[in-house]
Amino acid sequence: MTSSVTLALRARNASYGQPRYQICLIHPFDPRGEKVGGLETYIRDFITFHPADTDLLFIGVDAKGDLKLGEIHRLTFRGRTFDFLPILHYSDLQAREAARSLRRSLTGQFFLALLRFFGPISRIIRSRRCTIDLRRVEYSWLPVVLRLPFVQMLHGEGVPKLQMDSLLRKYWFVHSAGERFAVANSAKFLCVNPFITERLQKTYPRQKDKIDTLWTWVNTEIFQPKPLDRDIDPFRIVYAGRLDDFKNPALMFRAIDRLRKRFDEGVEFHYIGTSDPHRFTDYALIEDITIRHGFKDAAGMAATLAHAHAGILTSEFEGMPRCVLEMLAVGRPVVAVHLPQLESVIHDGESGFLVQRAGSVDDMAEAVAQRFVTLRDAISNGEMDHVRVAGAISDFTPNKQLARVFRYHQDIQNARGMTVASSAY
Repeated sequence: MTSSVTLALRARNASYGQPRYQICLIHPFDPRGEKVGGLETYIRDFITFHPADTDLLFIGVDAKGDLKLGEIHRLTFRGRTFDFLPILHYSDLQAREAARSLRRSLTGQFFLALLRFFGPISRIIRSRRCTIDLRRVEYSWLPVVLRLPFVQMLHGEGVPKLQMDSLLRKYWFVHSAGERFAVANSAKFLCVNPFITERLQKTYPRQKDKIDTLWTWVNTEIFQPKPLDRDIDPFRIVYAGRLDDFKNPALMFRAIDRLRKRFDEGVEFHYIGTSDPHRFTDYALIEDITIRHGFKDAAGMAATLAHAHAGILTSEFEGMPRCVLEMLAVGRPVVAVHLPQLESVIHDGESGFLVQRAGSVDDMAEAVAQRFVTLRDAISNGEMDHVRVAGAISDFTPNKQLARVFRYHQDIQNARGMTVASSAY
């Protein structure tokens, strides 16, 4: 099968001399690093799947400490080249540790770095005639000052009443002000699920036409369905991502503990991520049956998910959780506590189960465990088909979701005459 990268390179050779599009990504992140999450996967996939007629400039963070700040470095990632302009040295270890003040946080440090390198940043972006793609509303002031159009994405963070493992819980008003500013000034404002979209359209009725939903996607070139292992002893359950408070790790750990007691401890919990679970007292219940995998790149993540029997999610809120899409893409059913957006991919008995929010934490832990009992039996009996499970995410691929973002940038640049000749860079 011909890869998307190969097709992109062929198309680039065929279109030499034709108008090209220029997009600038701005986010406090290093795609070479070990940080994982929905935002980080978005950027890595943005690089991987960008069209052949598009050049990328990424203004970000040097997590390795090997690049000179304020200078452009031509990098290759997954076979795709892009220009990287690091403006801050900030290691992955620093990023994993919760900052105690806004100034010391990655968001605050990156904000100050944008100010410090404002001169060279403005010259580079303007000379390339870029449209700008933003993941965080806190940085929307930059394209406004530069008088350049930008596409803004809202991933759902910053809600004051929700528990978050970051300073946004304390400084929610900063995010709120940034949200209002970005909605008013962006060319397009995208949300990760229709419930956020509806909220914003009601909150900002004058900007309703520019606010739309962009679902999360899964890279189906990496995450492909693999046959389920019918040997369910031990029964392997996997979770990937951070262990923020709003992910409700206590419920997750209790549910797995309930399950292991039913099967004479024939259960394993596999955790992919860099959070320390020991800060949750309930982790002691299952520490002895937990395998901590730490950081995994996309290929490593896919292999680890395929080794499991099923996935779990107990979050209080999410956008569209990418880890669930990745689990389903490799053919692993998921038991999740109900979120409205999950109804589109988790179909009871076919791709997993949704557990309604009702009763105490112990009541819900029991309900989650019972659903895993049902899944375990179905897998053992050959009644759970990995191809059918993977079919649940057919609408959540880069070709259907990410491609829309590139079209938005192209439409904006076409309308404003911003394209440049392909030989310019």
